This record gives sequence, C-alpha cells and structure tokens, in this order.
Amino acid sequence: MLTRRNITAGLGLSLMAEQAWARSTTPPIPLGIPPLQTPPPVADSPGAPPPTPDAPPTLFLDTALDEADRMTVEVLINGQGPFNFVVDSGADRSALSAPLAARLGLEPGPDVLLHGVGGSAITPTVKVALMTAGESKLKDAQLPVLAADRLGADGLLGVDILDGRSVVMDFRRRRLEVRRSNEFGSVLRGAREVSVLADARFGRLAIVNARVSGVRCVAFIDSGSGASIGNMALAEAIKLRVRRKPEPSMAIRMIGAAGEATLGEIRIVRSVELGEVRMTNLPLILADLHIFDVWDLTSRPAVLLGVDVLKMFARVELDFGAERVKFRLGKGFTPPVLQA
Repeated sequence: MLTRRNITAGLGLSLMAEQAWARSTTPPIPLGIPPLQTPPPVADSPGAPPPTPDAPPTLFLDTALDEADRMTVEVLINGQGPFNFVVDSGADRSALSAPLAARLGLEPGPDVLLHGVGGSAITPTVKVALMTAGESKLKDAQLPVLAADRLGADGLLGVDILDGRSVVMDFRRRRLEVRRSNEFGSVLRGAREVSVLADARFGRLAIVNARVSGVRCVAFIDSGSGASIGNMALAEAIKLRVRRKPEPSMAIRMIGAAGEATLGEIRIVRSVELGEVRMTNLPLILADLHIFDVWDLTSRPAVLLGVDVLKMFARVELDFGAERVKFRLGKGFTPPVLQA
C-alpha cells in the first residue's frame, strides 16, 4: 500500500532504470533563473516493492495529511476551546471530528451529501452557533462530522470560513495563521517572494497562469491534500505533447472514503509552472476522480496542487480576498535582476 509519505519512493523503486528524473529534480525557482545543482531528494520511508502490472499499488484518498505535513490553527467552538483544526482550501465546508462533536454535546443536524476527492457519502451534521478561527467567524452553521482518522485533528476549516481572508502556511517555522486579506499584498512583497494571480472559482483559489509539462490547465490550491492530483484530460494532453519522449509513469489504484476504487497513474511530470515560478520533475497522480465531475472539469485539463508541492516553498500565502497566491522561496536562490 502506498502512503503519501512514500509515494515518490515507491515510484522511484519501480523506475530505477530511469534514474535521471531523480537526479534532476529541482526546487521551485523563478522563471528565467538557471536551476541550481542539488542532490536528489531522500525518501522518508523505504516504500513498497516494485508493483506488478496485475497488482498496482494502492493509495487511500480523503484521509488525513501525514503528521510531518500537518499544521493546525486554533479554533473556538461556541466559545469553547481552543481546538486544533487543519486548513483545507479544497473543502467546501468546515467539519468537526466525531470525538469533538461528542465531547461538546452538540445538537445533531440533518444528514447531508458530502463530496470528497474520491467520492461522496451521506454524512451526519451538528449545529454550531459560532466557530472562530483568528479573525474569521462562521455563525449558525450545520457542520459535517467526520471520523477522526480522516482528519488527524479536531476538525478542518473549509472555504466557507475563509472568504475574504488570508491563510499563511509557514513551512519553515511550521506555523499556520488565518488573518485578514492584504489588498496590497501583490505590491508589498519581499525580494524572494513571487505573487501569482488567482481566480476564486468554485469558492477556491485557482492559479490563472498554470502549466503542467507545457500544458495550460486550471490549477487549484488544495492545502488539505498531501498529494497533487490531475485529471485525465490533463494526462491525455501531456501524452500528446511528450509522446516522442514519454515521462516515467506507474499504474495506481485509489480508494475513496466510501471504499470505491479508481484506476489511475503516477507520472513524473517534467515541469509545473505557476505564474513566474517553475518546478521540474515532480510526481503527479492522474485520474478521473469524483471531484472533477462535481466541478464539471472532466474535459478540461485541471490539477489539484497539494502539500507535496506547497511545502517546497518556505511559505505560501493564500489570499482569498485579493485573489492572489504568494510564494516565498527558501535560501539559496538568486532573485530575478530587473533591467533598467
């Protein structure tokens, strides 16, 4: 079974004959800057043995982030707390864990149909008079209740409470913050920061100028997912573009929250471009998942960018008010030189 921690290692083991992708993997850099020579990434876990064609490895979707990737923010529920919540910019609604809902004795609400990345399921809700996260508030809400093992925290914050707010994920300091939107954020930025224009489609932030292996696509920022996932429209467009020199790939089986199985592949894509930022040789899951049907994006190339991509930066700020995503590069990169 693959986990989000060993997904890259598992693919690497199955493609040892094509080690060039590992040697050339580079951190994010602004476009126009030559990549630095860096050693290949070291896997955090040994991974599974190379899969056979009739038994592809399995990845469970709609599960909590790995412990090393999880950052939480303090949340008050009806004045009680604080409790630790994960921020999920890909989720329609905020949610509570079943143990927390029981602990607070919250009044049950009606069951609702909850859509996840891999499928949908009827889910119980509870009534919450007031939920507070930093400067954000959500009043008189009926919040879904999810199993604790799906969250890995007391709950999650979805886009229903992030409207007009900014989410700052500081991976270097391992700190998460929800604050007011900064309308001047695209102007006031540091030397190592790149501000990328976004569009709040479906209530989420989508990078306007995004390409994967040279294919223009809709790129959503999904801070609640450990792995980045593209649809099959993107997969087919990439194959047409690189058919003379195919990218390394491996079959994979994915299991959603309701137990449904979907076949797809893991592919080492040559490049991911987000505005002025470019990354090379990244693992990407490609499959026609439920969430792309919900968003009517089965025929248009689209990708969900998870924490596996976001944590390559020192800090990422999702500004829902200004419709911008700001990336801060780590040390070791030379910022662009502006010509007079």
